[in-house]
Amino acid sequence: MTAQPAAPATFEAIVGQIRDLGYKYIQEKDFISAQLAFKKLLELDGKDINGRFVLAQLIDDGSHKKRAEARDMMLAILEEHPEIFGNPSEGNLHLIRSAAVRCSHVGPFAKAIELFRKLAHASNLAGDYFQLSEILTQGSFFEESIASLQKAMELDPANFDTPTNRETLDIARSRLSAPAPKTEKEKKKIGRYPETEVFLGDFQKLVKDHIAVNLKSEDRFINKSTKFFTMGSCFARNLSRSLVTNGYVSHHMEISEYINTTFANRVFVDWLSDRDIDDAIRERIVSLLPGGWSKENTLQVLRNSDVFILTLGVAPAFFDRVTGDFVLPRPTALNSRVLAEKYVFRTTSVRENVENVTYLLDFIRKISPGIKVVVTVSPVPLVASFEHESAVQADCLSKSTMRLVAHEVVNHSNISNILYWPSFEVFRWAGSHAGSYYAADDGAAWHVSEEKVAGTISAFIEMFSAA
Repeated sequence: MTAQPAAPATFEAIVGQIRDLGYKYIQEKDFISAQLAFKKLLELDGKDINGRFVLAQLIDDGSHKKRAEARDMMLAILEEHPEIFGNPSEGNLHLIRSAAVRCSHVGPFAKAIELFRKLAHASNLAGDYFQLSEILTQGSFFEESIASLQKAMELDPANFDTPTNRETLDIARSRLSAPAPKTEKEKKKIGRYPETEVFLGDFQKLVKDHIAVNLKSEDRFINKSTKFFTMGSCFARNLSRSLVTNGYVSHHMEISEYINTTFANRVFVDWLSDRDIDDAIRERIVSLLPGGWSKENTLQVLRNSDVFILTLGVAPAFFDRVTGDFVLPRPTALNSRVLAEKYVFRTTSVRENVENVTYLLDFIRKISPGIKVVVTVSPVPLVASFEHESAVQADCLSKSTMRLVAHEVVNHSNISNILYWPSFEVFRWAGSHAGSYYAADDGAAWHVSEEKVAGTISAFIEMFSAA
């Protein structure tokens, strides 16, 4: 008898062989080959739920990108098959748990909370309740978080009824039983870093609810009769211009970007106070005054202003190599480069700048005792550095210094009626998540977007407007 040819393998048989091969590779820890096998499996049968889940786990190499890719694959399965939540088999619970864990790692946290809630109630396992307790803190569900931790301890006391968890539970319960805070400022709040969709969403909501959120309880001190005086760099000029556009009276004292330091602010105060200062510095101040400005009308505008906005610029400044005295150079790039050889150009300290700003504000308050002080940090970068080869690193050091100065002055200098407005954070932090904060108008990387400046001022006005 002649041998009969083997019957062609059925589709189901081929799929089964590929699946078996994929599991064999997993047992052998050959995960690359396993991925290829399950990808081939899904090419043949894209609806294979188990194959999709296995591949999602295989591609998760721990990196954010691959973890997010695995998360999306798992969430797609759950969205297409909602019946999984009603059938708490071991495999289904494993899928829900895996998706929840990945959401807790790379977001969205709201989805992680939703999945862990469903998982814990379906599995009734201590570990799932413990994870639920942890992720609930991301959504500030404090009471539910406590209850979930307690549930985990009751279900598995050997692993979860620990001294640390008992202490946590005791402290949490005492906080719940404590009298409710009488004011907003007494409440202990937890700040959460916004998710990407928040940064890319409504700009005003981002500023008010995630960046300047701590200022919501501040007094509303702005109305249409409020007069502003801004001082500092070109960013302060943009602020003043935007205020005028919004119908407010605002005067701006221009200080060149090259010398926008608190040391320049200090000698300017000395000039206004008729103190004995170096003749060269006096001449430079007079030459830097905007057209039509004088000592007398500067003092008059300050006396008539209701809000003084001080924009802190840069930390580096020029100093005499012999005496160590501050030097006020001419505001041109060439002269600054030449003077960098003649003088010391260094990044000044937080303490030096705090002393200078305090000195300035003490003078402002003598001129106008009831004036509201708003401190900001200019987001405009340091265009050049004669101290560091990388202007980017120099700018980071400079802005970090000035942000600390603002914090110290506003929070630890015993100055009343003062606040910090986070325009710097709006541009540097929100701007790192979106592409329209710098160079939007002219392509220059060091120029801030006029639209975003206007939006920042709109948020400022809306937050503090009494009318």
